[in-house]
Amino acid sequence: MRDEELIELILNGKTELFSELINRYQNKVYSTAYSYTRDYEEAKDLTQEIFIKIYNNLNSFQNKSQFSTYLYRVAVNRCIDWTRKKRPKTISILLCQDDEKADIYDFVADYESNPEEILLRQENSDLIRQEVNKLPEVYSTVMIMYYLQDFSPQEISDILKVPRKTIDTRLFRARNLIKKKLTRKPDFGGGIVVMQPS
Repeated sequence: MRDEELIELILNGKTELFSELINRYQNKVYSTAYSYTRDYEEAKDLTQEIFIKIYNNLNSFQNKSQFSTYLYRVAVNRCIDWTRKKRPKTISILLCQDDEKADIYDFVADYESNPEEILLRQENSDLIRQEVNKLPEVYSTVMIMYYLQDFSPQEISDILKVPRKTIDTRLFRARNLIKKKLTRKPDFGGGIVVMQPS
């Protein structure tokens, strides 16, 4: 059954069907929350808050966009609110949840796989996380969504209600801001190697 059909039934009194929407999207919403909090309990609480907000405002959902787009917009906005209030020092928004995946560091540096440079890569990766945490919100948000949550630029555009070209520009500027800061760091043993964004 399509999301929109489920929503219509829920609004017509079959509220128990809301659990089906939760089952469909709870992992993605939790993953989004965890990307911001880096804390399991905080992410669980945020996920619950997001679904409660969705339930309470379900009648305001309009079929002008997909329900998933509406849901992620609510989720991202709530996570941004959390970030504004908490600003925890422990956020590592660039750390991939799947250790088998390459993390966002790959867009900045390109090293050979010898042990010394692997260590250097890890040290620099921590610095990148710190620098992205310092980015203006408009940049850190798109970095999280694109590099960690695997949303496409068009999906980010739809969710944030921002033109696609603006999303591309923000991603480009965020990369360059991080690169400029990192190449000024004095303790890289000669600086890091940066790649031009493709």
